[in-house]
Amino acid sequence: MTEVAIALNTTANMIGFAQGQAKGLTDGVFQVNGFSNAGFRTELPLNQLISPVPIAHGQLVMVQGGQSRQHVYWLRYVRRGIGITDKKRVCVELLVRFTTFDYVPKDGEGGPTEQELEILRDYPLWGITDLSVSLLATGRGRNPFNKFNESGSLTFEVAAVNDGMPHLRINYRVQHQAKNLLGAPLGLSHNDVGAFLVHSNGSFEINPGEGRTEKHFRITPLSGSVHDRPTRVVPDDEDGQPVTTGVLKAQRIELGGIDHGGRMLDPHEHKGMKVIGFERMDGPNTITVLNEGQPPVVASAADDEGHEASLRLEYVRDGAVLGRKVRTKIKALLLLRFTMVSYVTVPDDGHRQMVYVGGVRYTAFRNVSLRVLEVGHGDPVVVGEKGRQYDVDAVKNRHHEESTLFFGPYVEQVPGQVGVQLRIDWTAEHAGADGRSRQHSNKGQFRLGIDSSGSPVLRLLDADSNKYFTVTG
Repeated sequence: MTEVAIALNTTANMIGFAQGQAKGLTDGVFQVNGFSNAGFRTELPLNQLISPVPIAHGQLVMVQGGQSRQHVYWLRYVRRGIGITDKKRVCVELLVRFTTFDYVPKDGEGGPTEQELEILRDYPLWGITDLSVSLLATGRGRNPFNKFNESGSLTFEVAAVNDGMPHLRINYRVQHQAKNLLGAPLGLSHNDVGAFLVHSNGSFEINPGEGRTEKHFRITPLSGSVHDRPTRVVPDDEDGQPVTTGVLKAQRIELGGIDHGGRMLDPHEHKGMKVIGFERMDGPNTITVLNEGQPPVVASAADDEGHEASLRLEYVRDGAVLGRKVRTKIKALLLLRFTMVSYVTVPDDGHRQMVYVGGVRYTAFRNVSLRVLEVGHGDPVVVGEKGRQYDVDAVKNRHHEESTLFFGPYVEQVPGQVGVQLRIDWTAEHAGADGRSRQHSNKGQFRLGIDSSGSPVLRLLDADSNKYFTVTG
C-alpha cells in the first residue's frame, strides 16, 4: 500500500491519506478493477481536519478515537443495448465498504488546554478508513454479466478532496468496445468517466450533476446508518465520573426480559407476490451470569454501544428450462438488519464488567428486521423515463402467480453456541400458473448467531433453505 499526500484546495491544506491497494477483481474480456484499504491516516494535525482552525494550536495532533461505524453499499452498474437489442448487455454488482471514525486530541505533552478541549467538543471531527470496492458475491448468475461477451473495463480509483469537510472521491472509468452481430450493432463504443463521494458521516453518493453516472449506476444502502458525527460520550457512573470496563467470564447464562413478538410488517406486494417480514425484534434486555461458588450477576444490554450490521439474501425459484437456459420465475431481494450488543454490569466504584463466554464476547441481536430490500432507483427527472429501465426490481414474479413468502422470528439459546441466537422460520406458498408453473409449498429455518470470532453469521438449517436462499453479503 502506498501512502501519499493529496492537496485538498488552493490553500496549503493537505491531508494524510492512504491511497489504497489496487485490485484486479475479474479475468476475461470485461475486466473490473477495484481497490482496498484506502482512507485517512489515523494521526493528523488539526489543521488538516478543520479550516479555519478554531484554536491557536493548528498543529495539535489528532488521533483515532473510540467511535467507529461500518458502512456497506451495493453499487450496481448496467449498460443496455440499442434498438431491438435494448436488453441488459453488461452488469456489474459491487460492494462499497468503509468505516467512519472520530478523531480526538492525542494525550501527552503538547495536548490541548481545557479551554481548547471544550471548543473542539463542538466540532464534528471524523474520518474515513478501510474504504474498498469489491465484487458482490451474487451466489447465482454471472458477475460481471456480459451477454454478448464484449470487451471492456470498469476501473475505480480513489482521491482525497476538501470542499468543506475532508472526504474521499472514488473516480471511475468505464470502456466498452463496439459490438456487432451479422452486421447489426448490439452496442456502441463508450469511454465514460465519473465519480462518487464518500463522506465521514457514512453517506455514499454519486457526485452531484453527473447525469450519465446516475443513468448507469444505482446505489442501495445495505448496512450502517448516516450519522451526525457525534462527540464521544464516555460511560459515566452515578457521580458523573468516567467508567472503566473489565471482563466478566461466565460459565452459564440465563436469559431475561425477552419480547418474543417483534412486529410483523404489512405485506410487500408485487404482481401477486406477497412478502411478509418483521421488525423491532429484540434479544433479552438482561442476562444473569451464573458461576459456580459465586452469587448471580445481572448484566444489561449496552444498546447505546451497539454495532449495526446487515446481511443481504436472495430468494429464487427457477421455472422452465429452455435448452440450457433456466428462466427464473420468482425472485425476492431481502435485507436482514440488526444491531449487535454486548452485556455489561451496573458500574460499581467507577468500574463495570462486560460478559464473555469461552473467550468470546457474549452478544445478542437487537432491533432486528427482515424486509424486502429498498433498491435504489434513478430519478426520472435526471435519467428520463427510459433511464428507469436500468433499475432492478426487488421482487420478480414472472407469471404473476399468487404467492406468499412469510418470515417469523424467535429468540433462543443453542447449546454449544455463544450468545443469543435468533431463529427465523419461513414458509413459501406458490399457487402456480396454468401451463407455465407448478404449485409449490416449502418451509425452512435460518439461525442468526455469531461465529468463534464474534462476527455475525446466518446459518441455513435445512435443504430447502439452502436450495432457495443465498446469503450474498
